[in-house]
Amino acid sequence: MQKQFYTVQDLAAILGVSKFTVYQWIYCGDLQTVQIKPKSAHRIPASEVARVTTITPAPEAPHAPQN
Repeated sequence: MQKQFYTVQDLAAILGVSKFTVYQWIYCGDLQTVQIKPKSAHRIPASEVARVTTITPAPEAPHAPQN
């Protein structure tokens, strides 16, 4: 059975990033979370985990030719 909610630590482990990075995404509004009451732990819905794990990076911009 798949989890309905993940912790910040769970998502950090899945993506191979630090918890600090996940918190930055939360506070910048890039990652939606649920909190039962103010100041409680953030829980990340499975739909958000699926969204961020399927994002493909933007292609790298072409470099200007060097003379």
